[in-house]
Amino acid sequence: MWDLFIAGGPLMYPLLIGSVLVATFSIERTIHFIRASRGCSAAPGIHAAIEHGELEEALRQARKSPGPVAAVLRTGLLHAEKKREEVEEEVILAGNLEIKRLNRNLHLIELISRTAPLVGLLGTVLGMVDAFRNVAGSGGPADPAMLAGGIWEALLTTAAGLSVALPAMILHHFLEEKANSLTFSMKHYANEAVKHLGT
Repeated sequence: MWDLFIAGGPLMYPLLIGSVLVATFSIERTIHFIRASRGCSAAPGIHAAIEHGELEEALRQARKSPGPVAAVLRTGLLHAEKKREEVEEEVILAGNLEIKRLNRNLHLIELISRTAPLVGLLGTVLGMVDAFRNVAGSGGPADPAMLAGGIWEALLTTAAGLSVALPAMILHHFLEEKANSLTFSMKHYANEAVKHLGT
């Protein structure tokens, strides 16, 4: 396997780095979303306390719950004595911050999924140029074995690029879906809570 990596040329290294980054960011996001999802389970209880006017109890639950939903509800509760318009503004600001946190590193996974095939293709083109240059420089008739050897080595980077891009695209899709789901829950509970907060 290492021999194939070396044969692929220098552009195999950025592809390797890209695959490591995709794995790292995907694991980090998965852990973050698992933690955030646990906080969603507390949201109905927090919202029920808000509806019944038990703001201290709602704030207590929101403070001990992780995730974006609890964070936005916590912000609304901390500003509950303000005018409703001001509470809405604070909740919107908190929501935008949580959305940014939810989507952190997702754009990098998407970027790698889009650029890895192009890097692989560039490596193949450069490898083909090198293979044909070697054939031309041999001075004699073209050796099919030499040409074939150069071509299969050149194609290694395309295969590597696709091997990085496909998992990255799949992971990005599922992680983005989870981020969107959490964002929807956050907006839903925030909108409902604001109706009962403020003066």
